[in-house]
Amino acid sequence: MFAKTIQNFSNNLDTLRDFVNLVRPVLQKVHDEEIKSNPKAFMPLVFALEAIAPEMLVSDAELANTINSLKSEFASKLNLEVKEKENRKTVNIHIEASDGEAFFKGMQSLSKRLNQIGLLYQNALISLVSAAEWFLSQLLHHYFDLYPDAAGVRDRSLTLSDLQAIGSIEDARTYLIELKIEELMRGSFNDWVHFLKNTLKLQIDYLSVEEGRLTEVYQRRNLLIHNGGVVNKIYMNKVPSSVRPGLKLGDSIKISQEYLDEAIDRFERFFLLVALELWKKIAQNDIDRAQIVTEIALRHLGEERWHIAEGLNLFLVNDKKLPERERLIGKINYWQSLKWANQFEKVRQEIENEDFSAKDEVFTLAKAALLDDERRFLELLPKLLEVGKVTETDLYEWPLFRSMRETDGFKSKYAGKTSYGGVEDNTAELEPNCSTPDEMSVET
Repeated sequence: MFAKTIQNFSNNLDTLRDFVNLVRPVLQKVHDEEIKSNPKAFMPLVFALEAIAPEMLVSDAELANTINSLKSEFASKLNLEVKEKENRKTVNIHIEASDGEAFFKGMQSLSKRLNQIGLLYQNALISLVSAAEWFLSQLLHHYFDLYPDAAGVRDRSLTLSDLQAIGSIEDARTYLIELKIEELMRGSFNDWVHFLKNTLKLQIDYLSVEEGRLTEVYQRRNLLIHNGGVVNKIYMNKVPSSVRPGLKLGDSIKISQEYLDEAIDRFERFFLLVALELWKKIAQNDIDRAQIVTEIALRHLGEERWHIAEGLNLFLVNDKKLPERERLIGKINYWQSLKWANQFEKVRQEIENEDFSAKDEVFTLAKAALLDDERRFLELLPKLLEVGKVTETDLYEWPLFRSMRETDGFKSKYAGKTSYGGVEDNTAELEPNCSTPDEMSVET
């Protein structure tokens, strides 16, 4: 039902991540090469950073050696005046006129490169929120097409001239739905959440912990578009103080790589779970939901985005109308999400107590891998390889087995081998309800 829309949204955010990761190193390389080409021009900046923020100095060994060799030459030419106000340090640089022009030009160039990187992050953040708006509008279109009364079409009126311009009754219905969606999308992030909870009756209270941070991202986007990136009263009033530490009215906001990465992850997790809750509300027994959740969650496991994978898999575990097998796969992947996120103690006892004796042995193998039970894992693995329940690709690519692959026992028996018991890699021949190797080839 929502599979294509959900997949497109997730893919769009992956494309956004890839674009930023592709462009940023190019800009950074140009920035570094400019400094290396004329290190003398930037020596005043080096002394200034040493005085107020030594942690910001470059870690590049070659450049660091060049800087150290030039320090003695410039030490007598500079006078630094450090000031501190409200826990913020500033420095005034006084430099001889002969070196001042080169420094001024160098700083102009440096500022330009830094602004380019900043613009990359700003535009990516704007694109992120736009992608979320598009995704939500598509979900609402799906829902209102099925339940037009939920859009309030019966409560709206059109003039005769409106009807004549629109055409048919069906076109009028579509027009009113689009009008409702447009009104909703003009609202704030908080308005969206209120509508989802109170009008669509989605059970998303468990996502409330994310609302403050997502509101901040949404309002920060608005500052970039409408207020030149300067904090205004709207931002201060709408964003909880707990997620805007240190920001004051009139401050210029900055977007860092870390901030952007976290924002993309939070938006993807939140809106995917909203979509899945809506899908569950409309079609409780639709097994396609399990397949799309597992597919996207496994991709994030592979990219080490544990928080997204954890949220999606926990949803699958709690989706009670789906088959047990699909939910068990979700449980295994939920557990491993927490394990790799260093939160394993939260579920260790639950895993130890889980009884898979009546299930396919591949689940017992998964339990052994999660608990780092090397003996049990190596005891079960040969048989499962022989019958094709675990393939060679699985063995080397499943995130689930990452700790087992590092053990001496695994390395001595399987490292470098390409076939086991004559069984070839049959990844492409998995059952239709098990479309990726990471879903585990399990039959009940």
